Amino acid sequence: MNKYLLRTVKLISLFLAVLLFSLFLQNYVLCHIDHNKLRIDGFYLEEENTLDVVLTGASEIYTGFSPGLAYEKFGFTSYPYATASLTAGAALTQIKEIERTQNPKLILVEINPFIYPDDSNETNEGSVRNYIDYVPLNKNKVDYIEGLDVEHKEEYYFPLIKYHNSWDDYPGGFKFLGALLQQHFRGYTLLKGYKSNIGKCGYDEQYLNKALISDDTEADLTPFSEQKLRELLEYCKENNINIVFFRAPHLEREVDYESFCMSNRAGKIINSYGFDFFNFERDPVTMNYTPDLYYNIQHLNAYGSAKFTEYLGEIITGKYNVGKSELTDAQKRGWEEAVDYYHQFYNCCDQKLKEYAGEDPLTLEIEEDLEGIKQIKKYNQSPGN
Repeated sequence: MNKYLLRTVKLISLFLAVLLFSLFLQNYVLCHIDHNKLRIDGFYLEEENTLDVVLTGASEIYTGFSPGLAYEKFGFTSYPYATASLTAGAALTQIKEIERTQNPKLILVEINPFIYPDDSNETNEGSVRNYIDYVPLNKNKVDYIEGLDVEHKEEYYFPLIKYHNSWDDYPGGFKFLGALLQQHFRGYTLLKGYKSNIGKCGYDEQYLNKALISDDTEADLTPFSEQKLRELLEYCKENNINIVFFRAPHLEREVDYESFCMSNRAGKIINSYGFDFFNFERDPVTMNYTPDLYYNIQHLNAYGSAKFTEYLGEIITGKYNVGKSELTDAQKRGWEEAVDYYHQFYNCCDQKLKEYAGEDPLTLEIEEDLEGIKQIKKYNQSPGN
């Protein structure tokens, strides 16, 4: 009997060891690691109920708002719970996940996922996986995956099936893997999910920005996007969630005008549910941002994000009375480190821009991977800094 019991124990132990090793591979090695994973992973590293403000949406969020700078200027803690090309279908899951892990005083939603001209982003596997692959397994994730119209849903529950051949990403992938392991040992990210670029747009295009401030022309959302927006609004209203919606500033051209008009329509729908909507594509301050504050027409650069962070921070504290965070000494030290690291990041951007003037701006991207951390240290250890 003891022989069979021992054999059973060994089999169970082997099974658990294989399972744990597979989970390690799935979460740290045989997976797609990029800035999206680092950011979403970093959100779940934040201690529960310590974030005053959470911002959701797509890339305009994490390139346009710096939590470290906001903490320095206003004293509140924040995090961009956002991924590139976020889908409209994922927006409600984001809110549920924020509510599950934090109790923020305010949630801000950037509406870009709802104003795509068609629904192709919803079926783009990369856009879907940019977010849901990195969400811990729980009911919210299950509900979202079960709502997807895709084959092989098991790959979304167990991304290791999808990425089992991702050895090909290495050795280059170590820059993300190393950063991922570091933030786990540290217990938080240094940039709190922020990512930027030091490129600058030129003045050679005919931008419509100033002419759009008083333009209230509307265009319909796609039926799917409007349905998802209304589902989100109904959920937030039924659950009394303190939430605000906004459209981030962009450089607007003729080709972007339909999306601008869709923003106006989305804003009217949002207001009809009793929620505030700030359209920074019509705001006299943000629509006078010059092209050199953007690294491309859709995204603010490090200089533009500093301006927008302070502007949005004034609204958050002034209109919504979000005050300074009540933190422990250890938590304060973590956020003070984030402030210091933000300034090192900004200095690195500034120095690199001067050194590489005229180079393709998209080659000057800096993020919180090992290469980015190395660059930031290099430019902050140089003479005179």
